[in-house]
Amino acid sequence: MLHGRAAELGQIQELLAAARVGHSSMLVLAGETGSGKTALLEHAASEAEDFLVLRCAGVESEFELPFAALHVLLRDLLPRVDVLPPSQATALRSAFGLFDSPGTDRFLTGLATLTLLSEAAAERPLLCLIDDAQWVDRESREALLFAGRRLGEEGVVVLFAVHEHTTTDLRGLPMMAVGGIDDSAAAGLVAEHAADLMPQTRDRLIAEARGNPLALIEFATAARAGEPTPAAPPMAAHRVLDSFGSQVDRLPPTTRLALLLAAAEGTGELGSVLAAGTRIGLGLKDFESAERRRLVRVGDDVVAFRHPLIRSAVYQRAPAADRVAVHRALADALGDHDDRRAWHLAAAAEGFDDEAADAMEAAALRADRRGGYAASAAAHERAAQLTADRLVRGDRLTAAAMSARDSGQLPRAAALAHEASALTEDIKALAKLAWVRARLEFERGTPRHASEMVLAGAETVYGCDAQEAARMLIEVVRMAYFADAAPQLRRAAQLIDAVPLTADHPLRPMLAASAILARLQSGEPDDQIPPLPPAVRAIQPEQLGMTVGNLAVHHAFLLMVIGDADEALAQTERMLVEARARGLIGGLPHILLQHAQAALVSGRLREALRAANEGVQIAEDTGQLHSAANLRGVVARITAMTGDEQTCVALASEAIHVGAERHSSSVGLAVLALAVLELGYGRYSAALERLASLPPQLRRHPTFAYLSPPEWAEASARSGQPERAAETMTAYLAWATHRDSPVVQANVHRCRALLGPDDEAEAHYRAAIRLYDGINRPMTKARCELLYGEWLRRMRRRSESREPLRGALRVFDRIGARSWAERARAELRATGETVSAQGEPRGAQLTPQELQVVRLAAAGLSNRDIGAQLFISPRTAGYHLYKAFPKLGVAGRHELASLDLSANTVI
Repeated sequence: MLHGRAAELGQIQELLAAARVGHSSMLVLAGETGSGKTALLEHAASEAEDFLVLRCAGVESEFELPFAALHVLLRDLLPRVDVLPPSQATALRSAFGLFDSPGTDRFLTGLATLTLLSEAAAERPLLCLIDDAQWVDRESREALLFAGRRLGEEGVVVLFAVHEHTTTDLRGLPMMAVGGIDDSAAAGLVAEHAADLMPQTRDRLIAEARGNPLALIEFATAARAGEPTPAAPPMAAHRVLDSFGSQVDRLPPTTRLALLLAAAEGTGELGSVLAAGTRIGLGLKDFESAERRRLVRVGDDVVAFRHPLIRSAVYQRAPAADRVAVHRALADALGDHDDRRAWHLAAAAEGFDDEAADAMEAAALRADRRGGYAASAAAHERAAQLTADRLVRGDRLTAAAMSARDSGQLPRAAALAHEASALTEDIKALAKLAWVRARLEFERGTPRHASEMVLAGAETVYGCDAQEAARMLIEVVRMAYFADAAPQLRRAAQLIDAVPLTADHPLRPMLAASAILARLQSGEPDDQIPPLPPAVRAIQPEQLGMTVGNLAVHHAFLLMVIGDADEALAQTERMLVEARARGLIGGLPHILLQHAQAALVSGRLREALRAANEGVQIAEDTGQLHSAANLRGVVARITAMTGDEQTCVALASEAIHVGAERHSSSVGLAVLALAVLELGYGRYSAALERLASLPPQLRRHPTFAYLSPPEWAEASARSGQPERAAETMTAYLAWATHRDSPVVQANVHRCRALLGPDDEAEAHYRAAIRLYDGINRPMTKARCELLYGEWLRRMRRRSESREPLRGALRVFDRIGARSWAERARAELRATGETVSAQGEPRGAQLTPQELQVVRLAAAGLSNRDIGAQLFISPRTAGYHLYKAFPKLGVAGRHELASLDLSANTVI
C-alpha cells in the first residue's frame, strides 16, 4: 500500500487507461531520494498486467557507457530488430555493439527506438519504466527522449523517475513532483513498520522525516530495534544515508570489502563480482552478514542493494586504498575490449597511468564507432587526465572536444577545445579547435564573434592546408552574413582570392560565389564586383562530394540570395530525402531552414510551415539555439501571411529579443513579418511604424534592405506618408539598377506604381504582374494584383478592377492567406460585386503533419516508410491518415492518387 499518494496514483492510472485506447504519453516523476518514485513505478507495473512492461535503471558506474541503459530496456525486443528499416536496424545493432558501423548518427538510434516501441505496442500496450534516470547514459537518454517526443497514437507510456535536481535534459516533458507525504499518511506508514511505538516517539520520527517515506521506514525500523536515529544533517535523505552508513560500519571487515566490491562493480552482475573477488580473497560467504541485515540481496546471478543509498554509503565510507584495490580487481577480471575495464583501470589509477590512459582511448574509439559521441568525449577526456606527455594529452583533449561537438554538447566541446588549444602545437588541430569554439558561439552567442573565430582558424592553416582553409572561409561568409560583419567579409574575400587551390578544384565555384557575396554585403561598389547569379549557377554540388553537408546547405543559401527559390526548393527536397534516409538528423535544421524559406517564397505556405516547425523541434533536440530562432522567424513570416496574429506576434517578438542580443539579421526578418501582418489586415500606419522601429544599423542589413522596400512602399503610400519611404526607396532603386533579376525588377515596378504619379502607375502594375507570373511567385503576384485592383477602383474603373481582385482572391484562398483574402473580398464588395465567404476547400483543415503523411501515402509509401522519412512511428503515420481521410472525403489510401495534392494547392 502506498500511503498519501492518491493524486499521483490517479494520474498514472489515467495514462495507462489512455494507452489502452491507443494514446501515448510520457511523464517524469521528480523527487528527492527516498520520496517513493520507485514505489510509484512498481505500482504502475502492477496495474499494467495487460501491458508489455520494459524496465531499466540508471547505474552510476555505467553513466559513461554509451547506450547501456537503452540496451537493458530494449533487450526483450531485440528479436524484432530485423523488421526495422535497414538503416535503423544497423544503427541499433551498432549502438549495442552487435555490429560495427562507423559514424552512426545517434538520433537515428532514437528513430530506431521509436519504431521498435511502436512495433511492440501494435500487439498490446507498452509500459516503459526508467528508474534513476539521472544516471542513464547520455546516449540512451537522448534516444529515449527523441523517441518519446515523437510518440503519438501507439499506446506507449514512458515513465521516468529522476532526482528532483537533475531534470535538465527532461525539459519540456510533463512533470509530476513527488514531494513529502502529509502527517496523516506518515503516521499510517510508521504504524505499518512499527505499530507499537510510543506516540511521542512516533510524532518525533514523523517530524524528523519531513514526509520522506524512506526516512519514515528506516527511522521506524531503527526505533523498533532500539537503535538511535541519526541527528544530523537536516536533509532526510542525508540522515538516511548516515543511518545506512552506521549499519555498514557494524559489519565484519571482509563483508564491508565485499559490499565495496559490489558497489564499485555497479551493475549487480554476480559473476563479475565473484570473479573479481577471487583476486582479493573474497567469496560468496562474505555477503552473508549483509544479507541477514537486509542490506543486499544475493541470488539469481544478481547482487542487489536494497536501496541505492546503501551503495552510496558503502562506497563513500570506504578507505581510498580499498577503493583502488576493488577497481583493480574488477579491471583484471574483465576482458581487454570491455569498456568497463577501462573505467575501472582509470578509477584505480593514482596519478598519471599509461595503461589506464591507453585503455580509455581504446574505449573512446569504440564508442565513436557506435555513435556514442558523448561517451567518447568522456573517455578521451579521462584518457587525457591520465596522460603525462603534454602533447599527447593535448591530442586526446582535441579528440574529446570533437566528440563533444558531435554529441551536441557545445558548451562542453568549447571548454575542452579551449583547454586543448593550450597544449597542442599542431596548426591543423588548432584550426579545428577554433571551429569547435565558433560553433558554440554561433548557436549560443553572436554570429559576428563566431565569424571572427573561424576566420582566425582559417588564417592559421592558410599556408599548410589550403582546402581546410577554403572550407572555413566559406563558413566565415555564411556566419558573417547573419551579422552583417563587414570587416570579416572583406578579409574573407581577400583570402579567398589568393587561396592556393588549383583552378579546377571543385571548391573554386563556391569560393568565387562566396567572395562575390562577401564583397556585395561589405559595401564595395556594385560596378566593381562580378554579378552573383552566374557564379552561383556555376556551382555543381555533386562535384563537392557532399550532397547534404555544410557546403550543400551553403549552396541552397546562395540560391536563395540570388532569388532562385525554385532551384533551392528542388535541391533542399533532394537533400531532405537523403538526410532522412541516412539518418543525418543533426544536420536537418539547416536544410529545413533553407527549404522552408524557399517554400515560403514560392507560395507553398503549408509546406513551409511544416518544414519550419519540424526544424524547430529538431534544432531544440540537438541544442542548435540559433537555428531554432531563425526557424521560428520563418514561422512568424508564414503566419503573417496566413493572418495568424497571435502566433506571429509571439514568435516575432521572441526572435527580436533573441536576435537583438546576438546582433543577428533575424531581427530584421521578424520586424518584416510584423509589418506584413499589419498590411494583411489593412493597418497601414501600424505597418509603417513596425518598419521604422528597426535600428538603422540593422536596417542596412542586405536581407532586410532587399526584402523590405515593397512593404515600405505599400505602408507609406496607403497611410498617406510617402515621404517616409524616400530614403529606403532611393537606396533600393540605386541598388536595383545593377541587378537583372526578374524578382528585383518586378519589385521595382511595384514600388514605382505605389509611389509614382497615377498616370504611370498602371504600366508599372502590369509590368510587375507579368514578371511575377513568369517566376512562380503566386503570393507576391496576388498581392500586386490586389494593389492594382485597389488602384483601379480608386480611379473609378470598378468593372476593370474586378478581374485582378478576383485573381488575387483565388490565390489567397488557395494557399491559405486568410487575412489577405478578406482584404480582397472587401475590395470586391466595394466594387458592387456580391462575394460570399469562402468555404474551405477540401483538405484545407489538414494539419501540416497530416499533409505530409498524405502526400507520401499518395506516392505509394507504406506507413513504415513514411515513419522512417518523417521521424514518427508507423502507427502515428497511420493515425494521421485515419484523421485525414474524412477531411479529404476519401475512404482509403487507394483514393489518394486521384486527388490534386500539388504543393501549390491549399493542401
